[in-house]
Amino acid sequence: MKFNSSLDASVFLKKHLLFFIMKKHILLFPVLLMLLLNHCSNDIEETIETEVVTSSNEATESENDSNNSNSQNTTTTISFDHKEMLTNWADKIIIPSITNFQNSLTEFQEVSKTFANTPTIDNLNSLKEIWLISYLKWQYIEMFDIGIAEEIYFKNRMNLYPVNIDRIENNISNKNYDLDKSSNFSSQGFSALDYLLFGIDENENKITAKYSDSSLNYGTYLNDIISQMVELTNQVKTQWEGSYRESFIESTDNTATSSINLIINDFIFYFEKGYRANKFGIPAGVFSGKPLPDRIESYYGENYSKLLSLEAGKAIEQFFNGKHYDDPEEIGLSLKQYLDYLETDIDDKLSERINNQLKIAKDKILELNDNFKLQIEENNNQMLATYDAIQKTVVMLKVDMLQKLNISVDYADADGD
Repeated sequence: MKFNSSLDASVFLKKHLLFFIMKKHILLFPVLLMLLLNHCSNDIEETIETEVVTSSNEATESENDSNNSNSQNTTTTISFDHKEMLTNWADKIIIPSITNFQNSLTEFQEVSKTFANTPTIDNLNSLKEIWLISYLKWQYIEMFDIGIAEEIYFKNRMNLYPVNIDRIENNISNKNYDLDKSSNFSSQGFSALDYLLFGIDENENKITAKYSDSSLNYGTYLNDIISQMVELTNQVKTQWEGSYRESFIESTDNTATSSINLIINDFIFYFEKGYRANKFGIPAGVFSGKPLPDRIESYYGENYSKLLSLEAGKAIEQFFNGKHYDDPEEIGLSLKQYLDYLETDIDDKLSERINNQLKIAKDKILELNDNFKLQIEENNNQMLATYDAIQKTVVMLKVDMLQKLNISVDYADADGD
């Protein structure tokens, strides 16, 4: 008889020992049964017992088993490692994405200083290029609104759109502003940079002319915004690299405040609001009854709204499947593996349906115009169809997946879906 593990051998011996004693010493049965139940109650919280049938004609059974029946049953116990999943999230997805983003912002800050000191078209284009690179890297971070990121309103101060142009211009002209005030959240971050690099005038010559006039204060405001973004990102990264990482991966319980519950709720909230609603639904007029093309991400950059949404979709798919940030070919435990563990004996797995729907949504996005403003103005029905494809995944994540994981939604749903 072959055993796949010491646990298999233990189970086998327990079963046969119990059978022998029941047969020979029936009076000892209640005592032994109690001992076995106490042992089982101390097992890992989540286990699946799978029955493995091995044909006696197939292989390498010992001579002592040769007279057994044509098949035999053995039991293998499999458990899901919550701590390993949290470790994969922290060390292979969250911290590397923040580090990469921080490095990009540091470079962005240097290029910005160069442009503010020497406002040429070439330097402006270099600044636009690193702005886009940083903006794309941001798409991997926004969903992780946990820890100090939540406390300092990180995502609202980095990517709240549409931008408040009047407040930006007022801040610049008054030369007196506090970017820590909530009233200034919509006048900073990537959407403010979008306006400052593409929208303060009608062409690059006029834009650089405004930066050349130091009395207008555009260069100072530009550098202040980027410095604020760097400082906020440094705070988030410092916390993750400190004691917070350890407490995060140790929080394996299924409670409202545990790491698993918080991250999964943040992920679904981002998918539903930050991704589905903000990037597609609100601009397409799903919640207002009429299209609002000025609400798209990167309104002044014009041709980047589709690119940003595709990168966000890629970040979502990679997190769901546990793909490492630095090397997506490497995969660790995440939501797909968790769901597959819970559906071992189910052919039509929820994880496969979610991945298939993410692919359908991506294909819909690829069909859109690079400029979502033009897409909405010329054929908004196509934008609405994309929203509908994304909405189908919301139901799978927010209803089906949470039921499987026995996790409750921890945020209020106000858009009627």
